[in-house]
Amino acid sequence: MKNSVHYRKSLIWLVLATLGLFLAPNPAKAVTLVNQTGLTDTDFNKLQDQGDLKELFVAEGRIGNNSLSDAERELGINRDSRDPLLPGQPVTSGEFVWGNGKEEDFTLDYTGSTVNYTVGNQTLSTTAFSGPVSDIFFRTFAVDNSTAKLSDLVFSDLQNPNSKFTIGDLSSSGASNNPATNYLHISDISAPFEITGKVSLSWTGTQPTRSNLAYQIKVGNSPRSQQVPEPGMLGAIVFSGIAGASYGRRKLVATQSQK
Repeated sequence: MKNSVHYRKSLIWLVLATLGLFLAPNPAKAVTLVNQTGLTDTDFNKLQDQGDLKELFVAEGRIGNNSLSDAERELGINRDSRDPLLPGQPVTSGEFVWGNGKEEDFTLDYTGSTVNYTVGNQTLSTTAFSGPVSDIFFRTFAVDNSTAKLSDLVFSDLQNPNSKFTIGDLSSSGASNNPATNYLHISDISAPFEITGKVSLSWTGTQPTRSNLAYQIKVGNSPRSQQVPEPGMLGAIVFSGIAGASYGRRKLVATQSQK
């Protein structure tokens, strides 16, 4: 009888402990600013080739033809550059007129199933992407006598509105016959999130065209990230604990019956 009572109490504590382990509030993860000084496009592509990063989507701004003509887009939410069907192509795009050196406010938010991307008074939205995220790479690119700049970058965890992380600034200035590319990388993030900041494209002399003056916000996932168990997995863990305890109880009863 005492053994039976002891068993029931042990089983209750096992279930409660298992539930508590996964249902207790998780502290907000600290966003990490990764030193990517000197990272090149070749290096970034190698991260993908080696499986260290999987792009989910890319929010882009480019000089295009700097007009409202649809001959060239200025804004886009693009597919993964390794997409097997349409690599790097936009699922939605927009036209925009960049003022030379004029700062524009921008916002990028991702709920886990919807992407909203606003630059100035232009907003693009899509539900083409879903899934977890862990890393974001910011990229700027500029050719001769031009500069692409992202400034006042701030990351916000939308599940914890009081949690904001100041990312800083990123810019690339192309010199004569010497295009410039720079990256900035944050990790240990999760959805839903929001990024705010300012962007400016500037040039001296002949205006660049197409993607020769541009920036990208590359949102992706790394196998380093650890995901919280889904409810189904949580149930399986609890069930396994109970089953294990039940097996132990049956074994104890069988042993006692043989004495």
